[in-house]
Amino acid sequence: MRAPSDQSGEKRFEAIAASAAIDAGSRRDPMRIFLMILLASFIIIDLVAIAAATVSYRSLHQTQVDSQQGMLALGPVVSTVRANDAAGSIARGRGPEGESLVIIEKLESGTYETRIYLYQGNVVEEYAIAGTPYTPQKATVLGASSAFSFSYKDGLLSITTDSGTANVALRSVQGGE
Repeated sequence: MRAPSDQSGEKRFEAIAASAAIDAGSRRDPMRIFLMILLASFIIIDLVAIAAATVSYRSLHQTQVDSQQGMLALGPVVSTVRANDAAGSIARGRGPEGESLVIIEKLESGTYETRIYLYQGNVVEEYAIAGTPYTPQKATVLGASSAFSFSYKDGLLSITTDSGTANVALRSVQGGE
């Protein structure tokens, strides 16, 4: 049997050896460090790519919304022109604040005009008997705009407001009614 001091010495030796084994296992070899850095790099690159995609998507979405808003503002004007497209139906008139787009309808009960023009910061539409004075108080507001103009050339009617320009190919020029 060993003396008590020998047993405590062995325990100390075993404790030191165990501690050395733990330290040896916790040391990281260069390959392990490289893999951790590589993984961290991939994560950072993915986060940057997601952020860039989000910014790009937001920009595209805003462009689409702006385009749709422009089409919504001009939509009623384009619809009115297309609905009443007939030979000789497009004319230029004089509204209270400048030129007006006049769409003439010849019916059995008489001749009527749909007048589209600018009035007090709005594009308005007025339906009236042909030749009567403009009454903007009775007109329907189509949308806010500080500008309204149109041009007609070779069967293409171009209507311009603050929202943009809409082009309408008139079917009546192509022989349609």
